[in-house]
Amino acid sequence: MAVLVVVIVACLGFCICLALLKWNEIRYSRRKGLPPGTMGWPVLGETTEFLKHGPCFMKKQRAKYGSLFKTHILGCPTVVSMDPELNRYILMNEGKGLVPGYPQSMLDILGKRNIAAVHGAAHKRIRGSLLSLIGPHVIKDELLPKIGNFMTSFLENWNGKTIDIQETTNEAGRLL
Repeated sequence: MAVLVVVIVACLGFCICLALLKWNEIRYSRRKGLPPGTMGWPVLGETTEFLKHGPCFMKKQRAKYGSLFKTHILGCPTVVSMDPELNRYILMNEGKGLVPGYPQSMLDILGKRNIAAVHGAAHKRIRGSLLSLIGPHVIKDELLPKIGNFMTSFLENWNGKTIDIQETTNEAGRLL
């Protein structure tokens, strides 16, 4: 009798799980214009798979649905674009239809005023400030020559010697 109860409960649990998955898919398939993809479980979505497999999850979804797909990760229904041309179009035409962004959970972690959370003029101002600090000209004219001089001075001292990398790295860290 106890085995029969366990089997019935297991079958009932399985049916409830299937019903929840189907309900979630139906709920999001009604929205017109969304790309293909799955939404996973209600509330959780595909977050566990995304966190567990990371880039492999994205590659699997891309192979299955193409470069543009929908998913439900980090507590938010999301459309993911892995197409460089589409991403460039979205970023170049910011504020003219599609606005790039992150799930609300990420914005809560990063803060309301980070570069990913702001759009329009504020985004351009922050991006300009960041590029003035780490832009290609700064890297080429200031950072690379410093790195080159630094590496040259250390490598000249290494000629024909056995080097303890850990000790040398710690020493280099103290000089910076």
